[in-house]
Amino acid sequence: MTPTGEVRGVLSAARSVLLDFDGPVCQVFSGMSAAEVARRLRSAYGDAARLAQGDDPLEVVRTASMDGLPRVDALESALTDLEVAAVEMAAPTAHAEAAIKALHAAGHQLAAVSNNSTAALKRYFTSHGLDPYVSPLIGREAIRIRQMKPAPHMLLLALEAHGVSPQAAVLVGDSVSDIQAAHAAGAMSIGYANKPGKYERLRKAGATVVIEDMADLACASWTGAR
Repeated sequence: MTPTGEVRGVLSAARSVLLDFDGPVCQVFSGMSAAEVARRLRSAYGDAARLAQGDDPLEVVRTASMDGLPRVDALESALTDLEVAAVEMAAPTAHAEAAIKALHAAGHQLAAVSNNSTAALKRYFTSHGLDPYVSPLIGREAIRIRQMKPAPHMLLLALEAHGVSPQAAVLVGDSVSDIQAAHAAGAMSIGYANKPGKYERLRKAGATVVIEDMADLACASWTGAR
């Protein structure tokens, strides 16, 4: 079966389509690198040695929270400010807008669920005119840092808003943690393999189907209409 055919099968069973943000919708740090954001976070915190090293700013904040470090709220707020600035320059993912509009037109409810901040999601979707198609927008908040994916919490919030059971939902995500979150919620998953090596990792993580182009969602959406 072709990827589009596999996606059709998934969409035919899905009333709700949940979208990860960074990857399936846009490249959040395409204009401001994730490594630079992580560096700025450590610099602003003033005690960089206590924070996680590496180039993933989300992991810096998550680890600080899990380790019980002080001033995590301020750290999260600083990351939110940097993300909001970053999405102003973020490159849209090829065919993402077409996929969103096609899925919406085909009768699917759409939501965004992301470890990026809710403020960044709102800024991007509003500025690109996509907010009428995707609701709710559920991202990271200071009060739920420990409930970031792979925890299923944000997915379940979106499904509650849609009034849809997990069995009638699918998450589109580009990371193993997205696939894990979908499994934990009891939902299906479409892995988006946008970089070399991801196809195998997403398949191994248990994605229901893996695509390499968001156009596959647009092509399959009409057959998957409710």
